[in-house]
Amino acid sequence: MKNEDFGRSAIVSDDMFRDLRFNILHSCSWINNSMRQFLQPHGITPKQYNILRILNDRSPESLSIQEIRDMLADKMSDASRLVDRLEKKQLIAKFPSDQDRRSNRATVTPQGRSLLSTINRDKRQLDMMISERLTESEIDNLNNLLDRLK
Repeated sequence: MKNEDFGRSAIVSDDMFRDLRFNILHSCSWINNSMRQFLQPHGITPKQYNILRILNDRSPESLSIQEIRDMLADKMSDASRLVDRLEKKQLIAKFPSDQDRRSNRATVTPQGRSLLSTINRDKRQLDMMISERLTESEIDNLNNLLDRLK
């Protein structure tokens, strides 16, 4: 951290940091609950949706469970369990790695791609919930600010 960064943080009050943490956590909760409700009719959770999306973006390439875990926002999630559930729903295919028999790889199935296509078609409803509250410019600014916090 640079010296000027220390001076900047000293200016910001504890109340502002508390409010920032609260607002970020509250907003994340609102978005997660909205996603959960949106995805419920499709029979998947937001974390399962993210795994499907990741595998679809890499298709036809397969990914190891560790690679999937590394790409998830929640690094603590049990990617193996989530992959197993998606495999039972026939949305992904899991198979042993050619390089390491102790490791499994996964790829999205045609059924998984079809589900993602349906979800993406209806996703406008979900996006409208945010665009009703924020302008395009505000969304862009918020994305830039949140990128800096990562």
